Amino acid sequence: MIFSLTRFFISLGKHWFGIVMLTHVITFIIQMNIILPFEIAEAGHVGSLASVLFLPHAVKVLSVWLLGPKAFFALFPAEIFISYFFHRFDFEPVTLLLISLWGSSSAVIAFEFLRLMNLNVYPKNMATINWRSLVFAGCLASFFNSVGGTYLKSKGLVTAEIFEVLGRYLIGDIGGLLFCLIVLMLILRYHRLAHRQTD
Repeated sequence: MIFSLTRFFISLGKHWFGIVMLTHVITFIIQMNIILPFEIAEAGHVGSLASVLFLPHAVKVLSVWLLGPKAFFALFPAEIFISYFFHRFDFEPVTLLLISLWGSSSAVIAFEFLRLMNLNVYPKNMATINWRSLVFAGCLASFFNSVGGTYLKSKGLVTAEIFEVLGRYLIGDIGGLLFCLIVLMLILRYHRLAHRQTD
């Protein structure tokens, strides 16, 4: 399993820009076409501002975790594309740019903040992955993202709606991260079992 993971990360290292951009856009398309309709039906306009299961947050966190701060350079153009393609009628262009900038940098800020606090969450090798530290960094990134995102999207909202958006941001980012990590761990476990059976 470690050998296969190593090959994957070597491939990621060569093609990281395209892989991160494509994965981020694909998860957002899934978000918009499968999850979002249910949320709008349940929560109305607020459901369109922040999801309670936001899968793209996992892409941001995992990309920064694996690649470091340079992941921003793939996340930012992906965020701009997503913002202007899906939300160009909801916000002004400058606001969309700021939303894209903050959304793509929140995970980088979280990981670098932890590193400056002598808690380096970046993986040292593939054999010793600290999942708890990764989840903690993802939660911190969610906090940064939720505060900034709520502020940028709060125009025209009453106080109760602002707190609802903030809560949905936090729940959605953390929920999306945990969901994707569980799926990833199940895939790795299945891969490990399949590899043992072929040996």
